[in-house]
Amino acid sequence: MSIKICSYNIEWFDDFFDKDNNVKPFDSGSKKDEEMKERLESLVTVFQSLDADLYGITEAPNTTTTTGHQSAIEKFKNFLDFAQVDGYEVAFGFPSAGRQEIVALYKTDTLEVAHKPGGTDSKSNPKFTGEFFYDTDEDRIKEVYKMYRPPLEVEVKVKGTQDKFSLIVVHAKSKGIFSSVDLLSLERENNRNRRKLFAECQWVRNRVEEWLDDGKNIVVMGDFNDGPGMDYYEMQFGRSAIEIVMGDIFDPDRLLRNYMGRPKWGNYGWIPSSTRFYDKITEDPIGAIIDHILISPNVAYVSDSHQVLNPYEQKQLPTDFKDALKKASDHFPVVAEIF
Repeated sequence: MSIKICSYNIEWFDDFFDKDNNVKPFDSGSKKDEEMKERLESLVTVFQSLDADLYGITEAPNTTTTTGHQSAIEKFKNFLDFAQVDGYEVAFGFPSAGRQEIVALYKTDTLEVAHKPGGTDSKSNPKFTGEFFYDTDEDRIKEVYKMYRPPLEVEVKVKGTQDKFSLIVVHAKSKGIFSSVDLLSLERENNRNRRKLFAECQWVRNRVEEWLDDGKNIVVMGDFNDGPGMDYYEMQFGRSAIEIVMGDIFDPDRLLRNYMGRPKWGNYGWIPSSTRFYDKITEDPIGAIIDHILISPNVAYVSDSHQVLNPYEQKQLPTDFKDALKKASDHFPVVAEIF
């Protein structure tokens, strides 16, 4: 029995909900409301079409207790009711400092899912809500890092077969610079963002090492904001963040597999690509592969099941599904089948 897993970043999903966790009606007639309503309807089509057993969702709705009772779980359940998508439950871990959370969505007749954070009190493998000591600039002094969005760690049990795997859903540090800066500051910010990204991904890899030592089946998925060959600054460091999570090529039995294969550079960025953005200089659309599913060697993978559902690249997708994918989010789902 195989299960279908999916990593999906839903662009600012919290914008679809009011202060009482309900789906907004978007009925003012304004242009913005009409656009949001169209996005919402597109998301309904996407979830009805995907029908995955397990989703790792990033940019999920907000959870906070500082401005009323905001709940990622309640919001997602209300969306599923609105979308008439039945049979799912929502798992949530630790809230983030912002409005973008991480959740796991799973079919209750197929899977059992429980939040089980790992880590120890050590400085090298702490809980994701703690502090991580890591030397990112190779000056022999360890810097202290914290997770802005603590990754979600859950144990997943497949009903019927009793197969189990441990899942980490990640939304890593963005390398984007969204404020006005001069060229010198741009260089500094790019380097600082990448070091932060490296530290977060090394922290995730240390957890993977812990779980491999325990003999666990492992899946790591999410938005890593990086991929092999992504930008010039990666060449300065000689590695990408996603390769840190995947592991050491000199220890192949402990490598997490990325069955997507190595992306190729095309006329409009990387192929396959899980997101599209517009270049600030040329204003051309650029494809990037920053959403990934990584699988440990002891997890059975269904051959050729890994896909990036990019509607601009997957021409065989149904027209309605392609149109919905284009409008629903600025990211596209990544799917695979295991067991």
